[in-house]
Amino acid sequence: MNSDAELKMKIFRLIDTQQGEVLQEVYDFLTSKLQDNTTLSLHEKGYKDMAADEQREREASEWIEGTFNADDL
Repeated sequence: MNSDAELKMKIFRLIDTQQGEVLQEVYDFLTSKLQDNTTLSLHEKGYKDMAADEQREREASEWIEGTFNADDL
């Protein structure tokens, strides 16, 4: 029986050999199967929600730009 690490490496190697439409199909399949079952998808949803909040993004950008010229850095 393969360990989780061995299975992941086999999956990565197999995916790495794919191109074009097949690669897109693999991606679509994996995201449909794993989307609700992974912490990553929760983070992705959170990041998408934050990015969709234009006012918050604008404020964050302004804050970041303000730190470039901060005397305390």
